Amino acid sequence: MTYASANNAVLIDSCKNLQNLSVLLEVTEDIATTDGNGWSLQLNCYPPAGQYCQTSQLTVLQYIVIVQGGNLEYYIQYWANGSTWPSGYTPQPGTTAVLPCWAHDYGNAPQFASVNGDTLPWKSALKIALETNKAGGVTKVKFTYTDPDGNDHPAEFDPPAVHPIVACQLDFVGRPGHNANFTQGLTSSRGIIYYSVSSGQLSVQNGGPGAACGEAGYVTTELSNMSYSDINGAPASTVTQTLQQPVQCAVNNLFADDQERLGQMQQIRDTQVAHHSAGQWLIELLDRHSADLALLVASDKGDLARNARDLLTEATHVANQGRVFDGTTIDHALEVLERASCKLPPSMNEAGRAGETLLNSLRGRTLEDGLRVASKTILPRFRARQ
Repeated sequence: MTYASANNAVLIDSCKNLQNLSVLLEVTEDIATTDGNGWSLQLNCYPPAGQYCQTSQLTVLQYIVIVQGGNLEYYIQYWANGSTWPSGYTPQPGTTAVLPCWAHDYGNAPQFASVNGDTLPWKSALKIALETNKAGGVTKVKFTYTDPDGNDHPAEFDPPAVHPIVACQLDFVGRPGHNANFTQGLTSSRGIIYYSVSSGQLSVQNGGPGAACGEAGYVTTELSNMSYSDINGAPASTVTQTLQQPVQCAVNNLFADDQERLGQMQQIRDTQVAHHSAGQWLIELLDRHSADLALLVASDKGDLARNARDLLTEATHVANQGRVFDGTTIDHALEVLERASCKLPPSMNEAGRAGETLLNSLRGRTLEDGLRVASKTILPRFRARQ
């Protein structure tokens, strides 16, 4: 299986608490974004069910390195599923029901090293190490950046709340609240990732977060075009993974040899689709999940790519001519969507149902009339960030 964006492999040790988990990235080619606005490496760790801070059950413990503006900053947050405190409860000062473990952790990102812009350079290394007690509770977090000259730049943090973890996932995505578009490199690899535990054996959990060990099904909202290889060497106390090249947009890939058609589609997007809420949702879906969709199409051993290209070509003709979408085209599109839906990553769980609604709204209608109908129930999830 190939992984991308915020949908990397989830690692477990037969649902036992992970002991002294460490993740090491050895950079084999510069890692940077196309706009220079920064990115983050997020180690998302999942506690077993029943872990609480105050009255809120924890869902994910995040250990993040932000690469932005010439700085490396660490950022630690323990998220919970609470939205409000129970009636009559007096919380610890400076905490919220969604970030309940210690005061004022939101936005606190100390710097521990310097780089050039948002580039993690060739021959450097970045490590996150979690020290645990005998019960598996995380007692200390160590961040270490090793520059290309071999100099270490460390930082440490002792979490005020100690909790175990049973699963982990490493994602290369945008800095908090943003997405990232990574630059293309020259080789097949941007780096090698080493995952290690001091005891037990790491293996890949089938399915996304929450699929096996009772942990919460949290998926980070930040995304990117980065891709990752399969996990190598599992099960073992140390397993590896290749940080691969970023993935190009799925639609661009499908029409790489037909730039005229791609231009027509982009014009339809800007002049017809973007004016409707359901159209904005579709544009957002294709933009935010470009890497996931591109890998889905590329890894399919059937005719998914040909069917998708044929359907998009027919939709372009229909929209340009102002015709209505006939039932045969919509039925074919629904069949393709059903086939693809079972292969979508966890962060796209709702896309299948919304896509079905959108397609049925187009049946017997023009593109804009169908989008108006679909916009009664489909809205973009994220608004453009400044």
